[in-house]
Amino acid sequence: MKRLIVTADDFGMARSINEGIARAYSDGIVTSVALLPAGAAFDDAIRIARELKIDQAGAHLALTEVRPDLPPHHTNLFLQLVSKKIRPDELYAELKSQLEAAFSTGIKINNISSHEHVHMFPAILEIFIRLAKEFGIDTIRYPHGDRPVSWLEAGAIYRSAVLNFFSPGMKRAFAEAGIRHPDYFMGFIDSGRLTAEDILIHMIRSLKDGTTELVCHPGFLGPEVLDKHTFHINCEAELAALTSKHVKMLIEASDVKLVNFSEVHGS
Repeated sequence: MKRLIVTADDFGMARSINEGIARAYSDGIVTSVALLPAGAAFDDAIRIARELKIDQAGAHLALTEVRPDLPPHHTNLFLQLVSKKIRPDELYAELKSQLEAAFSTGIKINNISSHEHVHMFPAILEIFIRLAKEFGIDTIRYPHGDRPVSWLEAGAIYRSAVLNFFSPGMKRAFAEAGIRHPDYFMGFIDSGRLTAEDILIHMIRSLKDGTTELVCHPGFLGPEVLDKHTFHINCEAELAALTSKHVKMLIEASDVKLVNFSEVHGS
């Protein structure tokens, strides 16, 4: 059977992002939300989650962008790690505080992921695995594989190379630690650019037997998005694709079951 987890990241980043995620969850194909405890609108996300009766979610831990004292981008974080301007114990304390905030909501946290996928870096992945063990979480996002890329897609080639570089080490670390993850992953190469229903339709038609996690970033274009979070500039187009009747009809007509993490891993 083909099972599909559709995860909306950054739930808590901004009110307009939260509203779009809520629409994609209630009227679209999103089956899981990734709570962003360090986000400026985290409390608003929890309010919406309770209104929608969302009783389980992922914790989307951030070490970039969401606070003035955090690096603006994952490359800055990597340089600070290499130069030892940031110590692993500082990262551990920050990430643990965020995870505690997610748990304090009363929503069951059944998986963890990272903003900008920074947990692909081995030093940060080690902390994620440590926290997963401490908090009794057995599932961590595993970005790997994704879709084939054309030699004409320069940005996609770069992102694919990043996956190919980090994924073998992540796979070994997860196996040694007994960490679980979906069989397949999509959405890294097209991150922030799932802007047409045709893209989603192609992804759905290419699904394999087993469980795939598809990561998306729906939302509405509020002023805070335009001012502070321009990565989400395509969020309304993603929302339209995720709520498309043609996409939903294809899923219903195909051997694809929309699921969440608990349905797959029983966590």
